[in-house]
Amino acid sequence: METTILLYSVIDEIGKEKIQSDVTSNIRLSGHYIEMIMDKCEKRIEATDEDTLGSLCEGLLHYMLTVCSLPSTRKVQINDTDIDIIIPNLQTLKNSPNKSLVIVISKEGNDVKQSKISDIARFQPSNKNLWVISNKPLSTGYINYAAKPEANSFPSPEKRRYRDIIVDIHKFLEETGDKSLRFFP
Repeated sequence: METTILLYSVIDEIGKEKIQSDVTSNIRLSGHYIEMIMDKCEKRIEATDEDTLGSLCEGLLHYMLTVCSLPSTRKVQINDTDIDIIIPNLQTLKNSPNKSLVIVISKEGNDVKQSKISDIARFQPSNKNLWVISNKPLSTGYINYAAKPEANSFPSPEKRRYRDIIVDIHKFLEETGDKSLRFFP
């Protein structure tokens, strides 16, 4: 089954309105729903390779950013470099990189991953503002959100659980003073 179709069928089972209502009233519930959706999808997925799980993480992150009304720019290209997600937007990245996040979603092997991250680091010079989403924890020198954390790798400032990414994005936007429209106080 195609990853996107699977993802949205699981979201429909849980209830789009319920998810939106719950995370709008308490953004911390986003972690609960991310974990629940990932678990349900992984039980039905035939392949658990990095590309499939990366696509699942990407689709779920796009969905949660929309549900939570968090500002983002998705799938942009700068000087032949593909960037998966920029928080809050490309203009902020260009003018004030310290007030923007760049999120890389790992779908390839380690060599390609490291090359892509190095290319993107040219646009986001702050290591703490370049986040990498991967299947398992990575040692990249950047903040890493792992969908399948290893028992002894958390908590750590650099290695985090994928389920926590929406709360961390929200916190980052509050700390940088972003005033983009959001439902959360």
